[in-house]
Amino acid sequence: MDVERILGENGISLAQMLAARERRAARQRDMLRGGGKSLISYTLNMPGEIKQFPLAQSFFRHGLARLERHLARRGVSVVKKECRFESTGSEAMLLTDGAPADVKSLTVALEVSSPASRLYDMDVLAPDGTKISREALGLPPRRCVICGRAAMDCAPRRIHPARELACAAVKLMYDEAVGRFADTVANAAQRALLYEVCVSPKPGLVDRFNSGSHRDMDLFKFVDSASALAPYFRRCAALGAEAAEQEPERLFQALRLPGMEAEAAMLEATGGVNAHKGVIFSVGVVCAARGWLWGRGEPAAAERLAGAARKMLAGLKDEFPPQGQSAGEKIFRESGVTGIRGEAAAGFPAVLECGLPVFERLLAENLPLNDAAAVTLLHLIGAADDTNMIRRSSLPRFREVQRQIERLLDGTTVPSMTDIARLDRQFVAENLSPGGSADLLALTLLLHFMRDFENEKAPWLSES
Repeated sequence: MDVERILGENGISLAQMLAARERRAARQRDMLRGGGKSLISYTLNMPGEIKQFPLAQSFFRHGLARLERHLARRGVSVVKKECRFESTGSEAMLLTDGAPADVKSLTVALEVSSPASRLYDMDVLAPDGTKISREALGLPPRRCVICGRAAMDCAPRRIHPARELACAAVKLMYDEAVGRFADTVANAAQRALLYEVCVSPKPGLVDRFNSGSHRDMDLFKFVDSASALAPYFRRCAALGAEAAEQEPERLFQALRLPGMEAEAAMLEATGGVNAHKGVIFSVGVVCAARGWLWGRGEPAAAERLAGAARKMLAGLKDEFPPQGQSAGEKIFRESGVTGIRGEAAAGFPAVLECGLPVFERLLAENLPLNDAAAVTLLHLIGAADDTNMIRRSSLPRFREVQRQIERLLDGTTVPSMTDIARLDRQFVAENLSPGGSADLLALTLLLHFMRDFENEKAPWLSES
């Protein structure tokens, strides 16, 4: 994080700040004449001479939205609202029908709700202009952003230099913005995993109907695993955002240890069952790529996400150890099939060219989401080499299955759930499980969900 770049250079003078306070006081008096029982005057506690910059304005707007939602939840109506965004800082005034003491309690609850929210400065005035203090209501004092002591103990004595305070404030805003976006990405990833396991029927796989070809897994194991992985997906997105100025290859290196820790968390949650090892790799990469693009302010449509992932994984196919003993490494030596590593290094072409277009076309044709995803899985089995299927049978048998599915999909109508259930029984009888294709289905769902926020970018890059 480059604090100097985020702050910019648009400082203001003391005279400008004093004049702004006078104008704000005059507006407060004018607003109070318009009726209402209390007035909220909301600004930011931004130390130093730089009061307005994109991150601060975004943070202010988010706080304002939180304030309005909180008032509405508590039944307080806003009679009138005014907002200004000037070089001296952002200001909002909300005239409400709430009792001053009650409204002050609500604003303090917001001001202490997170580390960054202590930067909210939400004064509450009674109709006669009297400011309601925290102390009068027995509420805790405002805390210093650096040492955590009561601000009234630090500020008058200028214990902390203004620049140090400003940097601390920016760091709080930055951490909150990154955390909020990382939560959005992680929620989409976890949702994708939960949707994938719930899609039914899925030939040979765990779903709502049965455990497919797996004696050691059921739907609840997958839910346990998806829940355990949520913090990992959040971490991947945050690492991506924080590495926005770095080359993407370095970002992938930063994911290796979190990936190993996520695998340990998965195994602990499932009692040693490998429910999502492939997903830890592929979905983790996409989450990191999304954070990386967000931090750079670049568009994040599915194609751009895949391109970022491809840059992150440059040279990955060369990492197969000559004597590696994993199932994927053995299959690579015997057949040249690279599995999920090769798919990811190529930018997930099966998902971009097959999975996502098919899934979204079926949704557009009003197919239920479950059925659209179930049919999409068949397309993915036919589009990508599934090392899990090959390991459980052989490469020639897998090719036969692909041809069988191609014939099923060659008709003029979408395969029915009855057709897919019949294929499920066949897979179970042969102990086949397209686990790699299931991972690609989870990625398809994730990219579909990410369309909802594909245009979001880091708030310090431009005004929101």
